[in-house]
This record gives sequence, structure tokens and C-alpha cells, in this order.
Amino acid sequence: MTHRVAVIGAGITGLTAARRLCQDARLQEQNVEITVYEASDRIGGKVITYRDERLTLEGGPDSILARKPAGIKLLRELGLASEVVEQNPASTHTYIVKDGKLRSMPQGTHMAIPRDISTFMQSDVLSAQGKLRTLFDLLLPRTDLSKDVSLGQFLRTRLGDEWVDGLAEPLLAGIYAGNIDELSLHATWPQFGQLADEYRSLIIGARSMRPKAATAPATQNGRSAFITVKGGLETVIERLADELEPNVTIKKSHHITKLEQTAEGYQLTVETKGDVTTATFDAVLVCTPVKAMKQLLDVHLPARSKQFDVPYVSTATVILGYPADSVDVDLSHASGFLVPRTENRAITASTWVSSKWPHTTDERFVILRCYVGRAGQQTYLSLDDAEMARLVQSEVRELVGLSASPVFHKVTRWNDAMPNYPVGHLRQWANLEADIRASLPGVWVAGGGYRGLGLPDCIVHGEEVAKAALSYLTQQVRSR
Repeated sequence: MTHRVAVIGAGITGLTAARRLCQDARLQEQNVEITVYEASDRIGGKVITYRDERLTLEGGPDSILARKPAGIKLLRELGLASEVVEQNPASTHTYIVKDGKLRSMPQGTHMAIPRDISTFMQSDVLSAQGKLRTLFDLLLPRTDLSKDVSLGQFLRTRLGDEWVDGLAEPLLAGIYAGNIDELSLHATWPQFGQLADEYRSLIIGARSMRPKAATAPATQNGRSAFITVKGGLETVIERLADELEPNVTIKKSHHITKLEQTAEGYQLTVETKGDVTTATFDAVLVCTPVKAMKQLLDVHLPARSKQFDVPYVSTATVILGYPADSVDVDLSHASGFLVPRTENRAITASTWVSSKWPHTTDERFVILRCYVGRAGQQTYLSLDDAEMARLVQSEVRELVGLSASPVFHKVTRWNDAMPNYPVGHLRQWANLEADIRASLPGVWVAGGGYRGLGLPDCIVHGEEVAKAALSYLTQQVRSR
């Protein structure tokens, strides 16, 4: 008997789900016919690499967090272990903007939480009053975290407003392009809650981690906390597609507009180039952003799951390429800078690509990649590409002192692309999963909008729903 499975969405989650399903079905001697539908004209989702004979530049994520093993494991399984590149160890310094100037991130910290108090007190990022307020964390009673709160509310209570606005917000909320006072603590940075629960004080908890940091390697395979591959992260997508090609059908520019439950399974309505067709499957893996998922599933779910929602934020990346012989500022020692929202700038952060990832360019260029847009600061995204590039170049000149003119720029826009998990997200997500299991057996949901937006998180989620789907199909056969 052949099982038919549809995977909706060909980002990293959908592709790894299809791969795992294909592999496990082969091992269990199950016949599974897999079709991957992608609404856009390309696969890979947010992973996109621009290449020519001189450059390898990322328009989306530029690295994989190495402490989460799923990413490294996938690279090895795809035969890319020899292509892995670690962040340049000579460029790990990070700056933060304060009052229009680059300041060094405080030393002796863990995720900006003081570990070495004497070193932290020497920083010029916070005022004397702000630093003293941060140290109140040592005296405060344990925070009750039995209920979810916003990341900002928790950290402001422990470490103060100035620490949050000047350090935590750009460092921690910046990953989500979000507002720190609206993001869920439990869904975004649960490790802070765990530190507070175990040690009462975040500072005491951070200090307790110092011996571990001194003796343990930063990753399981090397020194760097971040890795990529020589040909760019789109190499991973290409390798996945090559591996899937003999056994999995990938249909680009195919938009799924409806999912209906029938006696034969799940019927999908498919639109492509003006044509409308239907196809029926025994199981469906919905690996899409939340809005697209809700358009398909809400009609089948009870009221509490209709309320499930995750705001998405639009952003853009602006790559600037400068001729190296015109750059008179030494950028080789640092990976870039962060910009607090209180600075009211177009740039929210900048990666000095040619310093952090020197393999991506030859010596003729100095490459900077800047990020524009976050929750509550979307105005600059209304500029056209040329205007945005000019504004970003102007801010780079002012902040970094880089007076040369770029010889090229590349703008990549990500509309409604960054999920911002609201307070209570994990409870709402658990309810949604339970309701799907009850109302739509044979349907699973996975992706960055639900349980972690990093590439390793998406890989894990995709593989988990693939295993669950195969188990369901196997049980269906046994019950007949």
C-alpha cells in the first residue's frame, strides 16, 4: 500500500520534514509518495545566498547556531562537514550604539548579564546609576514565573530599564526584530527564567556559569558559536533538493488555497498559473507561516484555536560593498554593532561580513550587511531600495567613520517574515496542537512561527512532525 503525503511549504522546515519522512519510510519498508508544494517560485524560504565569482553573501540568515546540534547533524548527513566554516575568531568584538557613537559591549558578561562586576562597572554603555540599578538584582527576592510574562517585564524588574533599553533589547529582542516588552519570556529566552529559578539572581546565575565557559568548547565541533558553509547557506537547500529529487516531487508556484477532510483523506485545492486542481492525501504537513496555516485550518478548529495568532514583523537587509583600498577604518577586529531602538535610526544592527566571514569575499572588498526594520519601527521600509541604501550608507558613515562610497548594494526585503511570540504563546501553541490532533488527525503544523525561528529549531520541528506522520500512517494500516 502506498501512502500519499503532502508537505506545504518548501523552507528549511518543509524540506527537512520531507527528507526525514522519506528516509524513515525506507527504513521501515513503507511506501510513501511525497509531494512538496511551494507557493513562491523558489525553495528555501528565508535562506537565500547571492553568489558570483568573487562573493558569497547572504540575504537571509548568515549562520547556524552551533550549540544546537540539529544544524551540525544535518550538515554532516548531507556530506557538508568538510565545507563548514567557523566565525573568524579574530573578529568577535561587538559594539553597541549609544548617543550616536559605537561603544564596546560590556566585558565580563553572559548575554549582557554581569559575571565580572568590576569589569562591568568600567563600561561606558550605562550610566553609573544604571549600573548600580543592574546590581540590585543581587538583592531582589525570587521572581514568580509560574505564569508567562514579557521578556522586558521580567528583565526590567530584575536589572532595570536602562540595562534593558541599552543592552538587552538590541541583543535579545533584536533576533526577533521584536519589542522586548511584548515578547514571551517562556517562548523566546526561557533560560533566563531557569537561571532565576535556580539561583534567584540572574547575576549569581551568570557568575555560576563562568567555570563551565572556561572549560567547555563553544560548540560540539570547534570553537565558534556560529558556523556556515563555504558556498553559503543556500548550499544546504540545494543539497536537500538534490537528495529529495529522485523520490519526492517538489512543485514550485503552487498555492494551496483550501484543505478539506473527506472519506479518502485530505483534499487540497491547488492554484498554479490560473489553473485550479485538487489532490487527495493521507497526511498533510503544514510547514508555513502562521497566517497561511490559519487560512487552511481555522475553519476546522474550535474557537480557542481560532484565537491563536503570532504577529509577524517586516525587515530588510542591505548589503554594502566598499572597495578595500578606499576604506581607512580597521574593521578586522569586530563582527559588527547593535543599535538600541532609543537611538531612532534606520539601522537596527550591522554585521561586518568581510571580518566575521572572510571566506565570503576576496581582498578587494569590505562588505557590511545592515538590518532595517523592527516592531514599532517600520517607517524606513517604505523607502525604495536606492533610498534605503543611501540612508544606510549615511548612517554607516556617521557611526563607523567609513567615508568611502560603496561600489554596489543589494537590498533584500522580508515582508511579514519575523514571528514575534506573544505572552502566553506556549500555552496557546499547546492548545492548537491538541485541537489539530482531535479535529484533523493526519495533519501536523511546523515551522519558525511556532516553536523557535532559528534554523536548528526548524530542522528539529520538521523532523519531529515527519516521524509523527509516519507513525500515524503505520497505525492506520494496522487498524484496517
